[in-house]
Amino acid sequence: MRTAFPILFNLAVCFTTFGAASSAPNIESGWVALSRMDSIQAKSDFSAVTATRESRLGHALTLLGDADKTAANLENCRRELIELRDEDPNDDYGIAATYYLARIAQHYDKEPNVAAIISTYRDLLANHPGHPVAELAAPKLAMLLLYADVSSNEQDARFDEIESLLPSLTHPHNQRDTRLVLADALLRLRRNHARAYPLINHCLEQNLILRSTRLNQYLLQAAEAARKLGLRSEAIRHCERYIETFPHDDKTDEVGRRLQRLKGEDDHA
Repeated sequence: MRTAFPILFNLAVCFTTFGAASSAPNIESGWVALSRMDSIQAKSDFSAVTATRESRLGHALTLLGDADKTAANLENCRRELIELRDEDPNDDYGIAATYYLARIAQHYDKEPNVAAIISTYRDLLANHPGHPVAELAAPKLAMLLLYADVSSNEQDARFDEIESLLPSLTHPHNQRDTRLVLADALLRLRRNHARAYPLINHCLEQNLILRSTRLNQYLLQAAEAARKLGLRSEAIRHCERYIETFPHDDKTDEVGRRLQRLKGEDDHA
């Protein structure tokens, strides 16, 4: 069974950062614990306050992160989320419940209803623009749409659909993740450097890529894409940033050689 922690982390961060102020200290500490992947402490904190929709949401999600995860835990989580969604699908907790029901179906159902999951993600984005949890659906929607086995024309439409979402995404991590999923798909499926490069470059210029392994990857991709597009000065900039950021990486010497070749091309241009 796939780990639940990746699908829990973003929500915990959202409620820690963006969520409404909690009246009970236990609830706030519960979200912090969940963001640190400490589901045992989170469960204790949320269980101490059971009368609010926020604590019920938190408690439901801790069931996904239990070390002794069982089918019963998963079904109890799903049942609590359904209750929260059905009571009020439009407040913070109903929106989060709707999102996580789709994520649970995607991750844990033996034969997930992909069309229904896609519909849920689209509805969240259309009905709750700017909401930090609803926006988590954008990169997940992109993954489902862009890597499906469809005709070339349908794939073009899906690329356009995801790209059209970008101006409406207001939270940096959602903007970043959606841009990078789109860029990866453009490179892997279409080798379209011209369309992918601005997406990656935006994330680099805005310092949105925080994890070092991802920054390493996307600096290399940006440098190569810029080189292929004839953007020497930008390729040089990405190589120099790579060397400065990762001076002891096993690829740094090769990046240095690329940098010298690029500067030589500039000298003879």
